[in-house]
Parts: sequence; C-alpha cells; structure tokens
Amino acid sequence: MNLEQERLHAGFAQFVAAARELERGYAELKARAAAVDLELQQANRALQQSLAEREAVFAALPIGLVVLRADGGVQSRNPEAERLCALAAAAAQELVHQAEGEVAFGGSLVRVRRVALPEGALVLLEDRSQVQRLEQQVHRLDRLAGLSELALGIAHEIKNPLNGVMGFAALLSRSQEPAAMRRFADKVVQGVQQVDDIVKAMLGFARPQRDRVRGATVGEIVAEAAQGAGVPAVRVRVLAGRELRHDADALTRVLVNLFRNAVEAAPAARLEVSATANAGRLELLVQDDGPGVPAELADRAFEPFVSTKERGTGLGLPLCMRVLACLGGDLQLLNPGETGARFRVRLPLAFPTETVRAAEAVA
Repeated sequence: MNLEQERLHAGFAQFVAAARELERGYAELKARAAAVDLELQQANRALQQSLAEREAVFAALPIGLVVLRADGGVQSRNPEAERLCALAAAAAQELVHQAEGEVAFGGSLVRVRRVALPEGALVLLEDRSQVQRLEQQVHRLDRLAGLSELALGIAHEIKNPLNGVMGFAALLSRSQEPAAMRRFADKVVQGVQQVDDIVKAMLGFARPQRDRVRGATVGEIVAEAAQGAGVPAVRVRVLAGRELRHDADALTRVLVNLFRNAVEAAPAARLEVSATANAGRLELLVQDDGPGVPAELADRAFEPFVSTKERGTGLGLPLCMRVLACLGGDLQLLNPGETGARFRVRLPLAFPTETVRAAEAVA
C-alpha cells in the first residue's frame, strides 16, 4: 500500500467517525426536541387549564369586569358585565365610559371603578341595587327596634307614677278625714304632674319647636336657664362670652336640662359657663362640681330613658341632642368618670353681629 492509499484510507476512516458522531448528535438533538415538545405540550395544557380556570372565576364573579383596549374599545367582558351593560343600554346609559362613582338608572345602582392597564383599562362594575335595598331594610328594622324600645321605655316611665296615682286615688275614695284626703289628693296631683312632665318631654324630644327665633346674649340665656332649672343665680357664673348672642329659646332649653341634671345630682352644685365664637360657630363649656357622669354610662348617657336618678325620665340629654341637631349643632360629654361633669355645646352662630365678629377676630 503506497502513501496515497494510506491517506485515502485514513480520510475515509475520519469520515466514517464524523458520520457516526453526527448521527449520535442528531439522535441526541431529536431526543432533546422530543423532550422540549413534551414540555411545551405540558406547559400549553397547564396554560389552557389556567385560562379556563380564570375564565370560570371571572364568569362566576358577582362584579362585572370589562377590559378596554388602548383605543377605548371593549376587548372582553364577563357575564355580569354583559348583564349590567345591557340594563344600562336599555336606559340609554353607557357604563364602560362613565367616570368613577355610582350610576343610577332604571331602579338600579351601579358603582363604577377603573384600573389603568399598560394598554387600556379595566372597568369594574358593582351592582349596588340589592345592597341598597338591604341597607334600607336594615334601616327600617333599626327604626322599628328603636320605636319598640322607645315605646317600652315610655310605658315603663308612665306606669310608675300611674301606679301611685291609682293607689292614692283608691285611698282617697275610702278616706273620710279631710287632712288625709288633701294629702292623698296632693299625691294624685303630683303623680299626674309627673306623667304630664314625661309627655311634654317626649313631645319636645319628637318635635323640637323652631317656629320662632328670639335672640339674647349668652349672659341673659344663662340667667333664664338658671331660673327655669330652679338654680339660684349666685351659683351660676359666666366666665367668658357673656355678650355673644344666640337663639334664646332653643339654647335655654338645652341649658335648663344641663343645669337641672347638675342640681338633681348635687343640690348644692355650682355651675360655670364659658362661651367662645370661632369660624361661624358658638361653643359653650358647661361645668359643675357635682359627682359627674359614671364612666360605664358615658356611651349611653344620650340614649332615651337612661338615668341614674330614682325618678329621672332619662330624656333630658336626648332632648338636648335633639334640639341641637335641629340647630346643626352637637353635645359632648368631655370627662366621663370624673368628678364635676363637663359638657361642650357647639352650634352655628345665629346672629353674626358686630359683637360676634369681634369675638371671632379675638379668637
């Protein structure tokens, strides 16, 4: 074998080796391609399953979902969105392009919310109609429960003095002694007066009178309230704001109740009142040196028929709250559980006179 044949033989051997190597590489590549294809099939099945689950979730959602393209066109929407959009279309409304907020149409109420997407937006439509109806029903039930509690409280409060009236009336009918008859008659009158006070308080609570407005200074109102509550004038001091003016009738009713509560809790109680005007509102601080309001009653102190007094109706503070609410004001207990009750009365100014404006400038 000459040199040329040896070279040819070696080249052929190298070719055969390369072909075998190429065949092995092809087989490995084919196996790898099959594995990748299998992985792609599995990933595709998982993706399809995930998409199906997502579509099922979107379809079951009680909230409408609308996907908008960048040009504002609708790309997709779930069944709830289709239902709401159809209802709105019947009422000549277009929900998907509404601004955020609540949209009312045809007896329905829909809350619209928007979420920005990289290209387009997601519009969420929540049907609030059923919730609104349920809220109205709950509100009615709460009112009925409140009326039931109020009726029970009225019956309880009136029953006590009526029992006394019936008992003394029976004694009066059997008595023959003039002195005893007068004493029993006085007790009957006293019981009837208690019932009358309860009825008047309830009428005032239900319908605070606002037929007329009588202006007076805070000093005059405090003096009138002290007289109405039976508190000697020397035991009531006005520390500040004496010349500020307001509705005398309404504010006197509030202060009479506060003063009366103070002296009924402590007959020798002294009271201090200070008034300030700021930002169109009058603020009064009323403080006494009595035992105060127990902390455990602080949350219920303004509820009807809640009282720590033996013969109290529990309508004084609720009446104050009612009157102030009609005036656009409020009443707050500042120090529950402490000695010396301190109440804050706030309400809009009724008489923006030069005195009031000067007081506001100082404040």
